[in-house]
Amino acid sequence: MELTKTKELMEQLKSDKYLGTYAVQVYLKGDKGFISSQDAGENTYFDVASMGKVLVTTTLILKACDMGMMNIDMTLGDFFDEVPDDKKNITVKQMLTHSSGIRRVEIPDRISDSGREAVIWYILKAELAFEPGKAYLYSCNAFILLGFILEKIFGMTLDKIYEKYITKPLGLNRSKFNIALDEPDAAVCYRWKYPGKYRVDDQNVYTLHGVAGNGASQSCANDIGIFSKAVLDRDERLYSREYFDLAEHNYTPELSESRGLGYLYVDERYKQTGKLFPTGSFGHCGHSGQCFFINRELDMYVVILTNATRYLNMKSGFNGYDYGIVCKMRENIHNAVYKDLKSL
Repeated sequence: MELTKTKELMEQLKSDKYLGTYAVQVYLKGDKGFISSQDAGENTYFDVASMGKVLVTTTLILKACDMGMMNIDMTLGDFFDEVPDDKKNITVKQMLTHSSGIRRVEIPDRISDSGREAVIWYILKAELAFEPGKAYLYSCNAFILLGFILEKIFGMTLDKIYEKYITKPLGLNRSKFNIALDEPDAAVCYRWKYPGKYRVDDQNVYTLHGVAGNGASQSCANDIGIFSKAVLDRDERLYSREYFDLAEHNYTPELSESRGLGYLYVDERYKQTGKLFPTGSFGHCGHSGQCFFINRELDMYVVILTNATRYLNMKSGFNGYDYGIVCKMRENIHNAVYKDLKSL
């Protein structure tokens, strides 16, 4: 598979300093293509950011459901004590589909240092954006709570659950939380000028010591490709076959964005997959510049890994950036892949 147009675009974006390091893997009907910047390869670590909401948290929630440990209709009140009345009936399904109304609040170090219960209460005391189930609001904090639910029912930290039930069964050798600050063969994806203690991009994940349910694990094109192929194959090392259909259904067609369980569901309103992925495709994006999407009918997945937000922040002297530029870049990259695949 030749990805000539995609390579040209990625190199132009690199030359224009919209990104520095990148890797793109494309799979179509058994054929695979890969391109990368000179400083990267299929096993180069990238901060997957919010892609971890699917690669880690959603997959483990579905695994727990498959194991009979929970179900998606269970509520916050089923897992935590003294949940405020307006939040105790929020379901796992609502949190997975970003229809819970739970707002993002920045978690102070003093709260994180006080332990998990303090963080849970701090998130839950914040006013809801709307009545649960009535609207859509992307919610990192809801996924932090889902991570805590997983830790409670499995009796171990999220990074250990991830290792036991996903990375080891699938043979993912370059997927983990908290890589070293000087880790070799790792793209610099954090937007900060300096990394601090933890090599993560998200402030709340940083405050939670690099491990949280809303994302910021590290992975590579090869491992995300293995995961995507396992989803295409309905691989029962992840969970039973019935849960694939359950996860990939559009639960919010009447809301402002379509969502499966954890997954972003592509419909005619979604622009970032360009012409490449039709309605019914699914996947997720990461704020640091990443995304992966899957389509069953086409037997296709595409993984795009970049450090675009860091480079955009560097352009401004670390004074902020327009994330809309990253969204448009994704659309353009997917369209370049579309042109390459049309020539096959």
